[in-house]
Amino acid sequence: KSKFCLGLFLLLLVDLIWVASSEASRYLFKDIHYDKPYMSTYIKTSMFSIYLLGFVLYAPWRRQCIRCACDDYPGQYQLVGETDTEDTDSEYQSRSSLSESMYVPAKVPSASELDSSDGERKSKMKVKFNHLMEVKHLEGNFLFLFFACVVLPECVTQICIFTPGTTGKLTVPQVIRISFFFAVIFFIGNVAYQEALSVSEVSLVNVLSSTSGLFTLILAAVLPSGPADRFTISKLCAVLLSIGGMTMVGLGAENTDIQNLLSTDNAKLGVMWSLIGTFCYAVYLVSLKKSVGSDENIDVPMFFGFVGMFSFTLLWPGMVALHYTGVEKFELPDRTSILLVVVNGLVGTVLSELMWLWGCLLTSSLIATMSLSLTIPLSIFLDIVFRKVEFSWLFYMGVAPVFLAFLAVTYLCHKPESDPVKTVIYKLFSCVC
Repeated sequence: KSKFCLGLFLLLLVDLIWVASSEASRYLFKDIHYDKPYMSTYIKTSMFSIYLLGFVLYAPWRRQCIRCACDDYPGQYQLVGETDTEDTDSEYQSRSSLSESMYVPAKVPSASELDSSDGERKSKMKVKFNHLMEVKHLEGNFLFLFFACVVLPECVTQICIFTPGTTGKLTVPQVIRISFFFAVIFFIGNVAYQEALSVSEVSLVNVLSSTSGLFTLILAAVLPSGPADRFTISKLCAVLLSIGGMTMVGLGAENTDIQNLLSTDNAKLGVMWSLIGTFCYAVYLVSLKKSVGSDENIDVPMFFGFVGMFSFTLLWPGMVALHYTGVEKFELPDRTSILLVVVNGLVGTVLSELMWLWGCLLTSSLIATMSLSLTIPLSIFLDIVFRKVEFSWLFYMGVAPVFLAFLAVTYLCHKPESDPVKTVIYKLFSCVC
């Protein structure tokens, strides 16, 4: 419960950071006129590689690079401290694979049972045996594995694969493989969102981005990582309520309707980029949650460090292609722009994405996705307070469903067995029939 509350706090804190970050991005694109979505995303995503300094500053990461025995038995080894001895290591292994100690009477052979030659030699030795001996037994999985290693040594590799092991953090090679896959998805999602903002209205992008909750709900039901990902009618209703609220917020902010938004220039292109971005975010969250499971199974900073490394080394050809095709001309930012990009990248991307993913692993992928919808009303409230912008009644009517849907999803994920909407439907159906 404490971890769940910590995850909610992190997600809400990330919302505040992203509202400030979006204001900085608006200033960069609109006021300074440095409208380079791919370039900005490339710089900010590459800054994740700062976390790789952990291999220099953090001793446990260095030990993982030195000791690579974990490759054969992923997640089943725990690295000992630099000052630990072999006794400590053996003590850990005994504690993890052996049962508690039992003491039984010792059966020490008498002198008459020994050979005469051995008796003459051992009679000169002064050895006192304890009357009790310590007995431990292997757990079922380890006992089966030990028996298989003795009887069928040629099948040890296959048996090790199918024998369930103890939980532990993913090894460095495993984190690298996961980071390589998710770096591409993460980058595509960010670029698609930035491209959508550059070619269409903000309100249209926000309305379509709210559909990420629906994508996440469906994908999490197909690839569940825990009981909180179970599909229920109540969750579906909460997600649809959030989409409806976000639609009213977006239309109320622009004082227009859907038809006018879709009739603007490049509206279809903006719809396409928005849906691509929301789908990539849903795939990114659900797949990572499925692959990792809990926050205890992965070093999140290490994961993002390799994401930044792969983004920096593999995605720069995209800038060359966009430059020569004329889609986005390569242009180095001035001093003000680069300062804003770096600060916004460190706080709005490097720090906030780490906290957001951590909050997702502590709660659920659906809660993390639904928390994104809270940034839109918060950012518009800033316009009301600081820019004195007036909005229609539709905006204020849409804020309540957004917050109510987030609270409902939080409760339903915390109580996965609960489905109040389904219960009400069954009761109404029973009363009618």
